[in-house]
Amino acid sequence: MVNKVCVDPGHGMSNRSKGVFDPGAVHVEAGVRFEEAVIALKYGLTLKDEFRARGIDVFMTRDDAEDHAPVGQRAANAKNAGCDLFVSLHLNDFDDDAANGFEVLFRDNADKPLAQQLQKAIVAITKMRDRGVKQRTDLAVLKFDGTAVLIELGFIANDRDRETLLNPQIRAAVCKAIAEVALAQ
Repeated sequence: MVNKVCVDPGHGMSNRSKGVFDPGAVHVEAGVRFEEAVIALKYGLTLKDEFRARGIDVFMTRDDAEDHAPVGQRAANAKNAGCDLFVSLHLNDFDDDAANGFEVLFRDNADKPLAQQLQKAIVAITKMRDRGVKQRTDLAVLKFDGTAVLIELGFIANDRDRETLLNPQIRAAVCKAIAEVALAQ
């Protein structure tokens, strides 16, 4: 049973270096700059509202671009806050702008069923390429002492993925699905 969730919008202030904003993956299209940290934060704030609407307490690793959130401390901060589920939100990037799709990363076999259910639900909403779930034991945020997933929402440099992710209706539907799937586990 989930009592308190950590929502971790990836990157942001002091993520890697104290006092330095880490935008994460960046893509410029027709003079417009898109930053992973900004898009992930929009998803994170929407997801926070979805969990709270269901009566679940939420700890945010960052609520804005100014919150200091060192990547190496996020999992411990979530545990200290009493969280029993950790959801990290990111966007993928690759040198080839044709790379596309959605994937969920997980640490160990206990987290795999949640990753698989999230993958299935969100691919159905976004209609993005299903890149599957992948085990990663090397990521700082997945070292959370409890259930943890890292959601790669899509590729920032891929026009279709990015347009899908920037759609407010898609964002609302994806965040609703994340909350529903996470609480059904």
